[in-house]
Amino acid sequence: MKHIVKLAGFALLCFVVLVVIYWLLTQLFPKMMDQPSHITAAIIAGIVAIVTSQQHAKAREIAELHRPNKTKLYTEFITQVVGFLRNQGKLKTQDASASKKLEDFFFDFTTGVMLWGAPDVLRHYSAFRRIGANQDPSNLLLMDDILQAMRKDLGLSNWGLARGDLIKMLLTDPESLDAIIKK
Repeated sequence: MKHIVKLAGFALLCFVVLVVIYWLLTQLFPKMMDQPSHITAAIIAGIVAIVTSQQHAKAREIAELHRPNKTKLYTEFITQVVGFLRNQGKLKTQDASASKKLEDFFFDFTTGVMLWGAPDVLRHYSAFRRIGANQDPSNLLLMDDILQAMRKDLGLSNWGLARGDLIKMLLTDPESLDAIIKK
């Protein structure tokens, strides 16, 4: 029964749309064409401007609705990165529970970032996940790429930030990253 009601509603909507299109084609457009060309151009430009501004407003509204979820997700990620870097110097080998917690976090984060992350964040995170298992210090640059993509996704400017600047803020020895960048 529900399917029949949904189907009837969809059919009614399609019918209304077709009637409106028919009316536009048979009534409104011929009258517009009888007007001087500059008036017709102004009407068309006005319609385009209204439709465009409505699309931008809707996109902005959706972005604002997603912002709290993204902010929470990205804050959790940064908190984990800070915790990992803080403990990096203290622990040469992580115990099993710390490794398990980090693994669980990354599985949860991967799920969240797939839902809420911007394409740039996904691309940089994917690159980090592919290469991140190596103990290569250049992975810090991949981490910085993720952080900058997150900032951009939240609407923050990265103007004036070079690659590596954000991750250097978290390192006790930022000069060691400069050596890697110069390579």
